[in-house]
Amino acid sequence: MRNWGVVVVMALALVAGGEVARAASPAESARMARAKDLISEDRWAAAIPVLRAAVADPKERNKDEALFWLAHSQNQAGDLAEAVESIRKLQREFAKSRWAEPAGSLLIELAQKLGRWDVLWRTAVPPAPPAPPEAPQPAAVARLRSPKGRPAPAAVMPPPPPAPPAAIAPAPPAPPEFKWFAESYAPGQDLRVQALGRLIKTDATKVIPILRSIAFEASNPGAARGAVFVLAQSRDPQAESTVVDIAKTGPEPVRVAAVRELGRFGGSEISHALLEVYSTGKLAVKQQVVVSLGERADAPSLFRIAQSESDDRLRDTAIMTLGRAGGREQLRVLFVKASRETRQAVIRGLFMARDDDGLIRVAEQEKDPALRAEVLSRLRLIGTPKAKAYLESVKGK
Repeated sequence: MRNWGVVVVMALALVAGGEVARAASPAESARMARAKDLISEDRWAAAIPVLRAAVADPKERNKDEALFWLAHSQNQAGDLAEAVESIRKLQREFAKSRWAEPAGSLLIELAQKLGRWDVLWRTAVPPAPPAPPEAPQPAAVARLRSPKGRPAPAAVMPPPPPAPPAAIAPAPPAPPEFKWFAESYAPGQDLRVQALGRLIKTDATKVIPILRSIAFEASNPGAARGAVFVLAQSRDPQAESTVVDIAKTGPEPVRVAAVRELGRFGGSEISHALLEVYSTGKLAVKQQVVVSLGERADAPSLFRIAQSESDDRLRDTAIMTLGRAGGREQLRVLFVKASRETRQAVIRGLFMARDDDGLIRVAEQEKDPALRAEVLSRLRLIGTPKAKAYLESVKGK
């Protein structure tokens, strides 16, 4: 889950993030430079009046950035209400600013600090835009004309309203409602996912279906991958089964993200699911399945792929990953029936498994001079007592 520290890093990346960002940003004023120096020294109280002055200055060209850092400093100084107001001003006056999203992330953090789950839900599930007003209807006439020109019966008029009750003293006005959002504020998908990540801890039953729908949206793969990450981090059984479903049938880039997360799950059923995904996935998905099986040290599943895969690159990747997973016995079995190209991958896999016995066995059986030389080179790199003894025994042969 993205926390506030990461949000600040994202904001700092906007300040110093490449030629495009610098070209799109007006030149920084001396006041803004001073404010950032104070922020870098954690002097929040000193930075606030400097940033307020920047916001109030008609000549300041980076007011949107000043508002973001003002909200950040107010939050750090403990003035959460003022931080919310600064964010609302940024939302209202600079809705298209590149600082609007980091400010939205800060708003989510503030809502969580204050236990305002309603605000988180308002971000996670924004209200639908208002319907357009209906066309005005013509005023009703009291009398109509019949088709033959004869007057129609007079319209039946409603009875007069009852007399008003005796005057009652008006109630005192309610205090104004504290508003968290500018009227035009519409959070993007990334912010929705961030808010849902906070809510899944307390309301998983409602949150998981929403994250699922976002994850299956091919039009926004970034937010979809974020939804997968939130689901995977929750460790809720329903969320985990949703990640499996996404890995099997989601949009291609999102399938890769789901398979990556499955590599960190426990349980033997996950290995079975990953092999199912492998059977239906395209190249990128299959490559990630191999990586995820390697992270799980699932040597049996990698062995199955290495035996059945017809694509040379994928097969060799599976073999070398099998070595990293410690599949010594499986690699020795593969070597017996392997082609020359595959034998080279097996040798490298045995090296990754630090299998000196397996490499010595290959060195004794291998007839190809180039492959045998590679085996001896790998034994020298391993440098175990057994490898050194074998190398000494074949010296000069």
